[in-house]
Amino acid sequence: MNSVACPRPAESARTARPDPLALIAELSQSLALSLNLEATLKLAISRIVGALDVEAASVFMADEESGVLRCLAAFGPVDIVGLELPANQGIVGRTFQSRSCQMVDNTAEDPDFTGAIDKVTGFRTRSMISTPLLTAQGAIGVLQAVNKRDLQRFDLEDRNLLRALASPLALAAANASLAASLVEQSRIKRELELARRMQRNLLPRRRRGDFPILALHRPAREISGDFYEYFELADGRIAFAMGDVAGKGLDAAFLMVRCASLLRWTGKEGQRPSEWLARVNRELCDGVQHGSFVCALAGIHDPRTGETCWANAGLPSVLRMDADGVQRFRAEGPPLGILPEMDFPEQHTCLAGASLYLFSDGVTDARRPDGSMLGMEGAEALLQAGHEIRRPQSRLRVIASRLRQLELGDDTTLMLIEGP
Repeated sequence: MNSVACPRPAESARTARPDPLALIAELSQSLALSLNLEATLKLAISRIVGALDVEAASVFMADEESGVLRCLAAFGPVDIVGLELPANQGIVGRTFQSRSCQMVDNTAEDPDFTGAIDKVTGFRTRSMISTPLLTAQGAIGVLQAVNKRDLQRFDLEDRNLLRALASPLALAAANASLAASLVEQSRIKRELELARRMQRNLLPRRRRGDFPILALHRPAREISGDFYEYFELADGRIAFAMGDVAGKGLDAAFLMVRCASLLRWTGKEGQRPSEWLARVNRELCDGVQHGSFVCALAGIHDPRTGETCWANAGLPSVLRMDADGVQRFRAEGPPLGILPEMDFPEQHTCLAGASLYLFSDGVTDARRPDGSMLGMEGAEALLQAGHEIRRPQSRLRVIASRLRQLELGDDTTLMLIEGP
């Protein structure tokens, strides 16, 4: 094996090569100005072939997820763009792992030479020089030149020129990766903003005057998996709903949009809460991804009599409060989107002189300054402490202020229904 880190002086006459400094300056400027990295790399590779007087040259870039080195640009008798090599095998892999220039006069004598490219292309690799593309974060790829013409041998001048040309290539590749990352961040930001607008448009407008239903909503992140809804029916009663989608991110946000839309449009028919949730559940089961589900509640309130009926599909217990104390109504139905044919039992109460509190688990999961979780007991105590405030609007503001003093790790939604 004739693999060395420090090459020997040239042993034969060389063909005239371009001025190294001029070539480096030219390629650096081209790479800095180009918006098409692959096209510029191909041009750079063609110039490197001429400068080093070799048969072929290529650039391999690392893919961290798959653990391979993928050819991004190549110039020579065969096109190997897209070819993948293990990042820990072969001479290219050795260059990448060692982060040092490798020169091989006779590949047949190098134990790391696999001949993988030759087997695929039919090209014969006799000699090779390769150098890593280095950034502050480490090696990101390899620049390789293959087969000196006229059976010449690589020397110190070849090594220094290839290393010098690798620097602007590495910088250009790193900048391209950063630019792609910024584009992706911009795309995600646009999608998040679209999701936020969709969610805001789904939430009902706050009613003025003595409208008996109030709500607050605190997303934990840019977008939320919680939602609430209320609207008047033709007979004067008010339909209301609340939901909490399992999961985070855009998938949960779009499922929230779908579920909220279904609850709104099916609820406008004024059907019983049990039928309302059953219909939405069947629709969700037809299209929800496996493992996704929605905890939800739907009900109808009569503002004239205070009669209130609802069905709870997996949300925390509903609390009824009046001067005599607190009454809990535990959920009796499963979350939506799991099984298509499910029953959602109804619960009833009269809110004459009383209030009803509905909330997502963002309230019970809130943490106090000491790190302890609020839980159902703490949530009940928090709501009961503000219940003495007579005006519902003022009471809700106090509740919101107390919630802000806690650590809200999840989307938090709370609805207050005030009886006559």
